[in-house]
Amino acid sequence: MNRWLALLLACMALGVVVAGCGNSDDDDGGANNAKKTEQPSGGGGGGSGGGANVTMEGIKFNPSSVTVKAGETVTWTNKDSVGHDVTGDNFKSGDSGGMQNGDTFSQTFDKKGKFDYVCTVHPGMEGSVTVK
Repeated sequence: MNRWLALLLACMALGVVVAGCGNSDDDDGGANNAKKTEQPSGGGGGGSGGGANVTMEGIKFNPSSVTVKAGETVTWTNKDSVGHDVTGDNFKSGDSGGMQNGDTFSQTFDKKGKFDYVCTVHPGMEGSVTVK
């Protein structure tokens, strides 16, 4: 248990360092080839300081919906003992169920709109991000 806590704290500290080292270029790393005008930018991390946090716990996203400003980042953290993923139209945390306990995924949303997402492993586990 102490090992997992130490790992979680180390990951959180690394996230703080990475967020402070973000740059302002517009490269999305090729993670998003938006086809609609209301799609998020690709890549994760960096952000402009604001944003929202969502946990995966009890086979639910909590909260199930968040609202952020354009350019802000949403970070999902798996607090369940089972694997999850975050899968939207133009963003994905990785393999189905690939996020294990303590893993995080961040997505920066640059364009306004509503972006629905699911965990592909658990039917009914869904959420949304509204970007204003």
